[in-house]
Amino acid sequence: MTMTEQTLLMTMSDIADLARVQRPVVSVWRSRSAHTDNPFPQPVARRGGQDVFNAGQVATWLTNTRRGNNPDPSADAAAHASLNYASANDESSFSVVTALLALRTLSGRSFGAMSAADLLDLADEHDPDDAFLYAELVAAGPALTDLATYVDALVEAAFGEGPAFERMMADRFRLDLRSLGDTALGDTALTLMAEVATALRAGQPHDSFIVDSTGSASDVILAIHRVESARGDITVATPDDNTDASRLLRRRLLVHGITREALAVQPSGAFAVQGAALHTAQLPPSHCAGMPPVEMLSAIDQIVLQMTDEQLAVVIAPAGVLSDTGLTHEVDEARSTLLRSGRVRAVVRLPAGLLVHKPLQPQALWVLGAAHTQVSLADRWTLVADLTEIPLTPAAIDDLVSDLVASLGDRSSVRAHAFRYARLVLTRTLLASRDSLVAGARAATAPAGSAAQLALRVDELLAVLTGDAPARTNSTTDTPADVPALARLVIHPVPPADEPADATVAATVAHLLADGHVRYIPGNRLEADDIDLEPTGRSATSIRVIGPAELLGEAPLGGRRIDRLKFAAAYPAGRVTEPGDVIFCTSPHPAAVVDDEGTSVVVFPARILRINVAEPGGLVAAVTAADINARDRRDKRWQRWPLRQASPDQRGVLAAALASVRSEQQQAQQRLAQLEELIALIMTGVTAGTLTLAAAPGSSAPDSSDSDSLALPEGIS
Repeated sequence: MTMTEQTLLMTMSDIADLARVQRPVVSVWRSRSAHTDNPFPQPVARRGGQDVFNAGQVATWLTNTRRGNNPDPSADAAAHASLNYASANDESSFSVVTALLALRTLSGRSFGAMSAADLLDLADEHDPDDAFLYAELVAAGPALTDLATYVDALVEAAFGEGPAFERMMADRFRLDLRSLGDTALGDTALTLMAEVATALRAGQPHDSFIVDSTGSASDVILAIHRVESARGDITVATPDDNTDASRLLRRRLLVHGITREALAVQPSGAFAVQGAALHTAQLPPSHCAGMPPVEMLSAIDQIVLQMTDEQLAVVIAPAGVLSDTGLTHEVDEARSTLLRSGRVRAVVRLPAGLLVHKPLQPQALWVLGAAHTQVSLADRWTLVADLTEIPLTPAAIDDLVSDLVASLGDRSSVRAHAFRYARLVLTRTLLASRDSLVAGARAATAPAGSAAQLALRVDELLAVLTGDAPARTNSTTDTPADVPALARLVIHPVPPADEPADATVAATVAHLLADGHVRYIPGNRLEADDIDLEPTGRSATSIRVIGPAELLGEAPLGGRRIDRLKFAAAYPAGRVTEPGDVIFCTSPHPAAVVDDEGTSVVVFPARILRINVAEPGGLVAAVTAADINARDRRDKRWQRWPLRQASPDQRGVLAAALASVRSEQQQAQQRLAQLEELIALIMTGVTAGTLTLAAAPGSSAPDSSDSDSLALPEGIS
């Protein structure tokens, strides 16, 4: 049996990729062939809760049965399978394979039947100083020749050393090699970093090069290389140390033909770079996932200390370090020092889901550039943006990149740019605030279309709903009292020149609480026996109970009540709602209602957000409840929820307009219920013979065969 057959394993998904079919097809093959003369191969082990199969056996089965759409599965098996690390010393075999790929690239030849001694001689010839591969091959021992055979098969199946190397890098995630990919970025984050880096480099001299002083940006550099490959080769400076991570990075750059320059980094992290350059870093590095926040900021500080005005930097790291609040004093001082340098030109909080192994951990991005030395310290600014709620689609990335590039300009160019997601904040304000650096800058998804289109559609709907009542004239004059409430609404589009720059800004609940615009009141803990589950009706002696069941629509409002005297006696510290309170819950998913009546008992885990009537901060109860109901079902961190705010002059009229529309909606629902009841009664009465219908005047009896001839009856007797 060959080495490939012994050490290559495949999951069901791998088999589907090899056979070029959908994943469920493999399950069908496996079950239907179980009792035939040529059954599907049996799994050889379980890995990560999945059955894994011998790649050689699978390829043979596909060939013999002619299943799938791959005419030569045996030739492609190595490109879709994984090396059996459990029998090949895990990460050390990963290092050996990547070293052999680098050696193949340097030598330009396959290994064929070369002995271990021949392979080591070849390695010594191409890496005499043991800079990136010789030690790894020596450490392989007797397994070296088998691994070399595997590398030949892998390169042939993947069509080159570069694709083969990336196939191995992908195995970091499939095989859970955490020290090699614990903090690795996903494709969306890599696309963002590459687009930002490419856009920043476009404004630099042609001989600009990339600097990775932390040795952490291997994936980012490859993403940049893919974007810029059509424009020419890139040059990268990386640490010249002898760590496993640095050696792997050097091998990866070599295999992809990326020119590398050695960068001397001192134990303190200090280094020096001359000329135009773009620094890039992803913190913490995968090989140092436990790096403390203060060390991450220290690594950024080393970049800032040596930066010249012709150098730029882009850094991605956990939002808890770069943008969020809740820092220790030491970390806060380190971050404040960086902000005072004037080189932090943009701070962007990104959505969660950007890390492969930690999808719930949000990241943040910093863009560093030349400080505005000609501007006084008190007048310097920083661009801030919060994209927590914005999916990073290609269009969103393009708009963000445009904002970030604009952030590097002077005051006049910055003010001339129409920012999509970001806003300018005085740096001294960021330093003085105890809140998140991006507080109040959260972008919300805006309605489609322009202001004029939005107003036109609203006007069309109002015309339909009001029957084009006379008051639908968009006039500001008084209208008669008997005109329907909807017909009194006057809608005007905001001219583009007058649109506020922060029209899509929303503040978080935590920020609104801190500013006193809203108050949080926890729910009451009631004994189940004290709640009347079958009230006979609304009574002055009882008050309604509202909990998650009512918020989620599982029980009607008012369906549960509690006696007033019992509540006052048994729960002396109990709290009731006030009219306009927003009652919400987070489990099993976010939900909210507005209590227009007040004097309700809210049952924990439901709780209350009470808007400060004197200082509402633009909050409208109906809008707040809608924002909560629109939250992702998994988002239970209520203090981080963004709530939309209206301008002071629009808050009152917005609340009145929403109340009018809600009243019309309730009347329509009531009328619909009455019509449903009428239909049921007519059908029951006529069929039972207790009612008869009379035809409308001037019409013949309704003909069931002609629906157009049906008319409403004149009466029922």
